[in-house]
Amino acid sequence: MSKITVEEASQNLQAILEQVAKGEEVILVQEGKPVARIVPPLSNEQRLAELKKFRDSIQVKGEPMSQTVIRLRQEERY
Repeated sequence: MSKITVEEASQNLQAILEQVAKGEEVILVQEGKPVARIVPPLSNEQRLAELKKFRDSIQVKGEPMSQTVIRLRQEERY
């Protein structure tokens, strides 16, 4: 992981992109504080795995929304 200033990044963007394409992470620093992180994109398999992990972590509480809507519509009619 490299740390470079925003000014250096604006002057050497092509070199930074080459580093990132090789799998390296680059942190952009401004006034001594990290402001951005440039990382290579996730592959489709990685993205789908993270999405599945996120979906599996969601726990539904109460009744499903469809049942709530149906129940409220029926209550409204009478």
